[in-house]
Formats: sequence, C-alpha cells, structure tokens
Amino acid sequence: MRFLLVVPLLVSATTWAAQPAAPPSDLVHKVIANELRIENNDHTHWMYQVVSNIPAPRKTKIVVETTSGDVTYLDAIDGRPLTVQQRKDENERVQRFIHNPDEQRKARQAGQSDDRQSSELFAMLPDAFLFQFAGSTGDETKLTFHPNPNFTTHSSSAYVFHKMDGSLIVNTKENRLVEISGQLTNGVAFLGGLLGHLDPGGTFDVRRQEIAPSYWAITKLKVNMNGKILFFKTIAVQQDESHSDFQRIPDSTTLTQAEALAEKRSATSSAHGS
Repeated sequence: MRFLLVVPLLVSATTWAAQPAAPPSDLVHKVIANELRIENNDHTHWMYQVVSNIPAPRKTKIVVETTSGDVTYLDAIDGRPLTVQQRKDENERVQRFIHNPDEQRKARQAGQSDDRQSSELFAMLPDAFLFQFAGSTGDETKLTFHPNPNFTTHSSSAYVFHKMDGSLIVNTKENRLVEISGQLTNGVAFLGGLLGHLDPGGTFDVRRQEIAPSYWAITKLKVNMNGKILFFKTIAVQQDESHSDFQRIPDSTTLTQAEALAEKRSATSSAHGS
C-alpha cells in the first residue's frame, strides 16, 4: 500500500491563509474515501529506489514490484557500491527468492497483511480524531488533529494510533493526502502496564508526492517509538527512509524480469558513481 506510512512534517516558511467555514471533518472524509477508492482500483507496478538510514549503515535498495512479490536488490552501503563478494551474495539471495514459491507466498502474505492494517488505520482516521483547520495555501490545506474521546476500538494498533496528536496536509484539488505527522504525547499502557507500554514522545511522519499524473506514492517515512512489552523486553520501532526515482513498469513483469531490471538499474547507478 502506497498511501499510509511516516517523515518530519516538512512545512517551513509557507504562509497559510484562512480556511472557508466548511467542517474540517467533511474534507477529511472526502480525502480518505478518495484515497481508499483509488488504492482498491490501483494495480500498477513500479520500480523505485529506497534509502534506509536505520539501522546503520545506510543502505540503498532497488525495489521492483510484481504480482508474485517484490524483488528487493541491495545496491549500495553508505553510498558505496557493493564489493564483488557482496554483489555475489546479493545475486544468490535474489535467485533463492525468485525460485522459492514458499518465500514468495510468505512475502505476499506479509505485504497483504500490512496493506489490510494500513487500510483499516486509514479508514478510521476521520472518526478517530477531531480536526481543526490550520490554514491553506494554493491547493493545500493543513489541519491539526487530536484524539476523539468518543471513538472506541478493539485493535491494539488502532488504539496506539488513536492516542496521537498531530497534523496533516491535503491537496484539495485532487483530494489526496500530502503529509501526515503524529506524536504520542502521553504514552500508552497495555492492560494497566502489565503487558507493556509505549513511551511518550514517540512519533510517526509520512510524506507523499504525485510521482506521475494521478499516481501518488510515499516518498518519506520516519517512525520513532520506544517502550517495553511483556514486562521487561525493551522494544524500539525505528524507521527512517526515503523513496525516489519511480519508474512505471509493465504490470505483467515476472520475477525473473524484475531481477534483470534491478540489476540493470544497479549497473547504471554504479556507472554514474551513485
């Protein structure tokens, strides 16, 4: 799923004008409904670059989407091309994946599970929070949000999400989500703390861009959560990555073809010293 995930809210010296009197919840409902409709009807496939800063060292990967699963190809470490041995190991790893239906099935199931959870969290957004206009500029409108005290959920992930305060920016011309950022201001305790907790101050941030006419994708994602679970185990959910260089590929692309595309892009980036 391309629309839901988490970067620091990158709105700097923009001047935000006053917003018309329409209820902010109406705008959020309209944007979320449009995003879910588009996502359900989107069967396009893309190749793009992912730079992950956490955990160190920084890794650059090439991702190629297919209906059988995504081929992920390690391209560089700390900005340096792989050594001959690292490249050999990576080629062997990718080969094992594209010839192992079991691994492909597990990867698809994990991806589908993430997509379902993302859709569920996204769908609850208009009802889980109370929104206020924070101004607008051009086609973009900024809103702040805080938890709706009348909202209830039995999902633990939704429960955590609901405890966030934050802001979002929407494109009112296309009814698309541009940015969303949240902070866990008070922390979360599970079963009074017996099953664990998340520390206050945890954040998530997402930025999205139109990568082609009518196609939007996540370009920045950052998550910073800490706490403890099951009495003593310390948990740390840290993610900081950027997505770029999107290129649409044929929807019929096979895993073998995806590997060839990734290797070709990797060779091109190495030739240009990236």
